[in-house]
Amino acid sequence: MDFLPLELLSEIANQKVLSNKDLTSFARVNHRFHDAACTRLYRSGELSYVGVTNKDIVKVNSYEKNGKFVRIIKLNLFSLPTSTISIPTAIFPFLTAFINLHRIHITDSASLDWSSFLHVLAIIITTHPYLKILEVQRTLISADGRSDISQPLSLIESHKSNKGTFAKLDVFILRLSKKDHPGLISRAALNNLISILLPSTRSARAFTYSSDSHESSDIDLKDPVTKRDYEAAAWEWDNLEELTLKLVPRLLPTGGADVIGTPNPNWSYYLSIQRDLRNVKRLAIKTGIDELLAQGSGIFIGGLDVMPQLTSLRISNTGRYLDWDTKHNPKHPFFTLAQRLPNLKYIEQTDSYYLTRAIQSLKVFRGEGHSVDFGYVVSDRPWISYDWEY
Repeated sequence: MDFLPLELLSEIANQKVLSNKDLTSFARVNHRFHDAACTRLYRSGELSYVGVTNKDIVKVNSYEKNGKFVRIIKLNLFSLPTSTISIPTAIFPFLTAFINLHRIHITDSASLDWSSFLHVLAIIITTHPYLKILEVQRTLISADGRSDISQPLSLIESHKSNKGTFAKLDVFILRLSKKDHPGLISRAALNNLISILLPSTRSARAFTYSSDSHESSDIDLKDPVTKRDYEAAAWEWDNLEELTLKLVPRLLPTGGADVIGTPNPNWSYYLSIQRDLRNVKRLAIKTGIDELLAQGSGIFIGGLDVMPQLTSLRISNTGRYLDWDTKHNPKHPFFTLAQRLPNLKYIEQTDSYYLTRAIQSLKVFRGEGHSVDFGYVVSDRPWISYDWEY
């Protein structure tokens, strides 16, 4: 089944001769067929209607019969203007029907208000103790981070006080985009996300962060009364091993003071990813080699020295052209990388979109003293994020 196109798998899944039991059995064997089977068995597009009518209540009851076998689900959240029921209220019976979920992919293109979106996330991590992979994709708007989020926060705090079990993630994927002006990811919104998800995300061994805009620093973190800046929160990790960053290149603005309101030399730092990187062993990043090597760069405050355990590095060729032949260039940037990172073993060039497909791989050979050499090898080292047993 691994070699069959998804369209054919979908056709197989939709054959009337296959019962729900057959679909469930197939889905437990092959994760690609699981996606196709779930599309037939559990239509995520009906999510916004759950709980609105008696017909939908019957639908949820049918989910409960086979829901315990479902391990993967993809949710595309949306809200109808005519709906009188909140999405968190509607989604609760739907999600609790799938108690054994291992992976959830949730997408929202700013259809839900910010508080409702966070409430859905809070429901997910407080009701699914076996959840291991969470992928969150949200299009942000300027209002995100500026609304009352007491309801989702109350759910998190009450779950803690009642000694409830949170999901303990192995893999956390966060994809953010900005819909309107100004083109900066709101720090207040990131603070909200971190405060809701941290009980589940801090256990993750792999983190993927994708953003089409820079994070703002303090423009939206001012106390409305004292006018003082709140502290910008950061993701905290107990033992993060793998970090994948798909970020826009750092551009020093000519009108930075106009954009932010006050001059701030650190405005383009990705402040949410600066903590607890000491155990990272594998880094995949979409950036130019010059910026990666720059001490105190716009990506890592302190440069690569904050990841002393780094053994594998994946980069894509953004910025200037980089010749990967190190034989005739003793000043090649890779020598600098190998000297700065004493545990580095592999440097890989990947595709610039997913950062997963290795185009070419170099192994670092260390000789006596500080001598370093490189040799081409075949990449066969799967990473946590992309080698998951479904």
